[in-house]
Amino acid sequence: MGHFALVGTLEPERWEAFVQQHPKGTIFHTPAMYAVFQATRHYTPYFLAAINPHGDVIALLLAVRIQTLPDPLGWISSRSIWYAEPLCTEDDLGIAALTALIRRHDQVMCQQVLFTEVRPIWPAGAEREALEACGYGYYEYLNFMLDLTRPPEQIFNGMIKSCRADIRRSKKRGLIVEELNTPAGVDLLYHFARLSYERSRVPLADRSLFDAALRLLPTGVARIFVAYHEGTPLAADIILYYKQLVYAWYGGVQRVRGLAPVECLTWHGIEQGCVAGYTHYDFGGAGVPDEPYGPRDFKAKFGGELVNYGRYRKVYDPRKLALAEYAYELRRAIQHRWRTLRQRTTPKDEPDAQPVISTGG
Repeated sequence: MGHFALVGTLEPERWEAFVQQHPKGTIFHTPAMYAVFQATRHYTPYFLAAINPHGDVIALLLAVRIQTLPDPLGWISSRSIWYAEPLCTEDDLGIAALTALIRRHDQVMCQQVLFTEVRPIWPAGAEREALEACGYGYYEYLNFMLDLTRPPEQIFNGMIKSCRADIRRSKKRGLIVEELNTPAGVDLLYHFARLSYERSRVPLADRSLFDAALRLLPTGVARIFVAYHEGTPLAADIILYYKQLVYAWYGGVQRVRGLAPVECLTWHGIEQGCVAGYTHYDFGGAGVPDEPYGPRDFKAKFGGELVNYGRYRKVYDPRKLALAEYAYELRRAIQHRWRTLRQRTTPKDEPDAQPVISTGG
């Protein structure tokens, strides 16, 4: 079949070249994103590649160990996440090499995390054979992908009528979207993301992730868009532009009656990608089929194709995972109760009730 060697380091130029030429290569496979994860608190990236006897890269994976609770509780709060499927050449040697990479990853991670989750961006290919050979279970998971290879007006007209009306009405009432790729932009992004994630009772990545993305990713890859009304910021998104793909990464909003800042932000990111020649807009996930999921209903308004590329998961210790899930739900319930009590006792003119964000300095 042939031979290959596993390597934990690679020259950035060779690494980037393989990602660029691979049809499934994304920003989440790149050395730049590795550096971003490395600079993020509670994140530890793990990279591994396979090289053939000619020195060519034939397989590659980039995982991130994420720890959500401090030690000594780290063992029940850590997982390995692959934000895109691993890459390999579409031949027997590539699949064999990727299988070896995955097994090495599992040998390292099985004592450090509860489980590994793989979040594909594209339809399944050779990587699925390698993942399943290593004991990864596949489960269905939805997403919306929007075709950007059409004129902007055609894409806009393909959105549902109420969404188009919300965007037009908001613009008539003075809502504008501006790009703010500065520390002040990160301030706004993180503020609104925290508001939204607290409402959903889901943990948010540390702010250092976004500081690092703005600082370490190539110019034009990470772009922060902010929606304003009469000078007041209402919502912010960070969107990643790389190769053919526009990826909706993180965002948040302060809800305001009569305006649709999130719809305007989403359309702005789509339009920017379309005009610049990107081919796909990835909405970043739409939940499990047949289960209610509010973000899915929102994302459906933009006319994208509902796809089911699924996810993969491997659990290393089911008993520890069950304990961790119980602790996680208990923590969510306690935090929700605390926030509810705080909202009842906070005067409406204090920041928690009516946040006011400055974009200066």
